Amino acid sequence: MAKTSADQPKDLASQLLEAEVAFWLQNLKGKKFQALLADEIGHVLARFEHIRLRDAVDENKVKATAQRYAVEMEIGGAIPELFGEIANRIFEFPASQTTKIGEVVSDSIATEFIEKIFEQDGVLDHAVTNIRNSTPFRHFLSDVIFTVLKGYVFEQNNLMKYSTVASSTRKVREWLSTKAPDLSEGLEDRVRNLMESGVKGSLEMVDETLDNEQYRETAMNSALAFWDVVREWPLTAYRDYLTEQDLQEFMVLGYEFWLEFRNTEYLKSCIDLGVDFFFEKYGDQSLQDLLDDIGISHEMITDELDNYIPDLAALMIKEGLAESFLRRNLQRFYSSKKVQDLLAG
Repeated sequence: MAKTSADQPKDLASQLLEAEVAFWLQNLKGKKFQALLADEIGHVLARFEHIRLRDAVDENKVKATAQRYAVEMEIGGAIPELFGEIANRIFEFPASQTTKIGEVVSDSIATEFIEKIFEQDGVLDHAVTNIRNSTPFRHFLSDVIFTVLKGYVFEQNNLMKYSTVASSTRKVREWLSTKAPDLSEGLEDRVRNLMESGVKGSLEMVDETLDNEQYRETAMNSALAFWDVVREWPLTAYRDYLTEQDLQEFMVLGYEFWLEFRNTEYLKSCIDLGVDFFFEKYGDQSLQDLLDDIGISHEMITDELDNYIPDLAALMIKEGLAESFLRRNLQRFYSSKKVQDLLAG
């Protein structure tokens, strides 16, 4: 049966659709697509210097996105499990046995770090001063020393429990606890006060030592000498202090902390503060200025896109996703009344 004039635009549209689908499928492959990608990226990047950050993205939307992912998004159980498994792999990583600490941390970095700690009016000075002036911390140190000393005396008494002197001492202590409990407690309080006084004096002595440039230099040289020893240790040296179970438990504790911290108003305020500052600094600058400031060049963007996009395009073609996408969207175009009228005219 002969085709009517009404069928001709549809046939032509169908032929054009097939031709354009074939055209794009060919241009999404290999060298052709890489050339197309480089050309189009160049056109986009050339406009970056004319587009302000504030015009490209809304500040409130950035805040909302940050809040969603940092605060509201549910964290699946697979994520902490994955981190735990990665931590275990690192813990058992064979290269850690053959890699020395000095190969990971350079001498220059370690030296600068140590010098920073020991510099006049630096971190160490402030730490000692604040600790010395902190009554709760002095109480804590004196309690620790008292507890250790008390435990040591208790062990010695157990070792000497059959001796006459130890037996007499124990009887005197028991008599004091029974007949004169106030005197016994007062004696313990006096010992604690003595310990606290000793801690305070020790901290003052450290503070005075730090004021002496010669002592400070000696302490820093000792730290540098210690680094010369540490730098030869293998990375697995931390296993002497941290077991695989310890590492897993620290991962769990860190995860539990994050679950609680992410729900605090403080974190939400910090997110808003960070976004506000970012837009305050870069909001009226161009996207190109922003890229320049953070050290991202056009070449870096092109190289990374060229590294991943062609593989993704090849996968979409292989799985039929590219062709179905083209057909769905081009079909609507060629079937539209306006195109049909143009083809009929």
